[in-house]
Amino acid sequence: MDISPPKFIKWQTFPGKELRPRDGGIAKVIAVLLLMVFFLCFIGGCGKSDKAVSGIPEGTNPCEHPEYWPFSMVSEKKPFMVHYRTLEEAETAKKVIEYLDNAWEFEFNELGFRQPPSDEGCNCGPNGLFDVFIWRGHRSCEVKTISGYILTPWGARPSFMILDPWGPYGGEKLSQTIAHEFNHACQAEDDWYEAGDVFEMTATYIEQYFGDACTECISDFQAHPDWGLLWYDDYKTWYMYGSALYLYFLRDYYFPTDKGFPARLWENVRNSPDRFVNKPNLVDGLDALLVPVKSSFSDSAIFFARWRYYAGSRDDGRHFQRWPTVLQYKQLPFMADTDIELRPSADVKLHASIVLTDTIYNVDPPPMILGSAYIEILRNQPEQTSFEVSLKTDTNPDIRWVVQAVPGTVAGSDGDTIDLISGSARVPFTTEGKRTLIITLIPVYAFDPNQQTGETFPVAIHLAP
Repeated sequence: MDISPPKFIKWQTFPGKELRPRDGGIAKVIAVLLLMVFFLCFIGGCGKSDKAVSGIPEGTNPCEHPEYWPFSMVSEKKPFMVHYRTLEEAETAKKVIEYLDNAWEFEFNELGFRQPPSDEGCNCGPNGLFDVFIWRGHRSCEVKTISGYILTPWGARPSFMILDPWGPYGGEKLSQTIAHEFNHACQAEDDWYEAGDVFEMTATYIEQYFGDACTECISDFQAHPDWGLLWYDDYKTWYMYGSALYLYFLRDYYFPTDKGFPARLWENVRNSPDRFVNKPNLVDGLDALLVPVKSSFSDSAIFFARWRYYAGSRDDGRHFQRWPTVLQYKQLPFMADTDIELRPSADVKLHASIVLTDTIYNVDPPPMILGSAYIEILRNQPEQTSFEVSLKTDTNPDIRWVVQAVPGTVAGSDGDTIDLISGSARVPFTTEGKRTLIITLIPVYAFDPNQQTGETFPVAIHLAP
C-alpha cells in the first residue's frame, strides 16, 4: 500500500518564520500526519525500524519529494533554509539553524571557504537558498550534489544537506556534524571531482573547531602507517577521516598563524581548463600551497612521517599543538594533558620491535606509495651505543626510500635522516638504548592520488651490531 503523504504541498517563503503548507489549514495537516502514523504502525509496526519511524522510502531524493517535508524555516543570517516534517520538529529545526549559522560564519568569513552556490533553477527547494532536510530515522548525515547542474567554468556543483539530529551523529555531536557536512557543501563549490580522501580529511579537520577530536578516526589512521598518506579506502575504515592528522601537521609545521590554508588548498584544486578532468589534482594543489613556505608535498610527506610519531603517548609537547575551538577550549586526544586512557590510541603502530642482532627483517606489511614502516630497534647489550642499517629493495626508478630515526639523540632534535647513499650507515641509540626507524616510500614521478591502486613495495632492512 502506498503510504506517501498527499502531494498538494508547495513551499512558500517568509524569512525568519516557520514555513507552512500553502494548501489547507493546520487541522488538515495534522489529520494527514495522524493518518500517516496510523498506516506506518499498521503496516510496519511502530518503532520496529528506521524506515517505519521516518515513513520515507530508503533512497528518496528530498529535492524530488518535497511532500515529505511540509514545513520549512529560513535562517535570518545566512542564505539557507531547513525543511522538517512535523510541528514537533520545529525546535530541532531552530537548533539546526543556530548551528549552521555558526558554521557558515566561521568557515566562510574566518577560514575563507567559498559558500555553496545558489541552487536557483536547479529543482531543489522553492528558491535559491541552500536546503537542509531533517530526516528522522535516516541515521547518517550527508551532503549530496544536485544531479545535472554545473554552475561555473571550474565545475561548482549545487548541493543540499540531509541531517538526522536524533541519529548517531546528532545530539551532542550535532554541531560538529553540521560543521563537517557544511564543509562538504563548500567543497562542492570548488571541486567535486577531487581525490576521495581529501573530502573527509578536510571536513574532519574543520569539525575539530566545534568539539572533540574523532578518536576512532585518529586511531584507524595511525593503525595503518603503511597505507598511502592520501589513500582512499572507500569508507572501509575511519582512515580517510583520521588523515586530518596531516592537516594538523601542516598547520603546526608550516601555517601556525594562518587559519586559511585549507580553503586555499581547495581553491588550488579547481579544475582547469577541462572541469571533468581532475587537474590540478590534490598533489598539485598541495605543491602550490607549500611553495610560499619553500617546501613541496613530497617534502611535507617525509616530515609528516616523523611528526606523526609524536602523537599519542609519545607526545613531547613540541609537535601537535592545542586546538582552539570556536565553542569551547578542547584538547586533541593525543595531547599530553588529556585523558591518559585516550592517548595510546593515537600512537602510530610499530611494524616490529627487534632486539639487535645481525638479522634481516622483511617489512610486513610492505608500504604503499607514500606509506611508512615504523621499526623499533632495541640494544642487546648495555655497552652497545649504535647499530648498522642498510636497505634491501627492488630497483625501481619511479620511487625512492627515505629512512629516518626517532627520537633525536641530541638536545633540540626530534630525529635524524639517515644517509644510505653509500649502502649502509650507523645509527646511534638513545641513552635508553632504543631507536625507531621510519622507512617512507616517496614517488619521484607526477603522482596522481586518483590513480592509486593499493600496490605495495617490498623492502627489507639489514641490521648489525
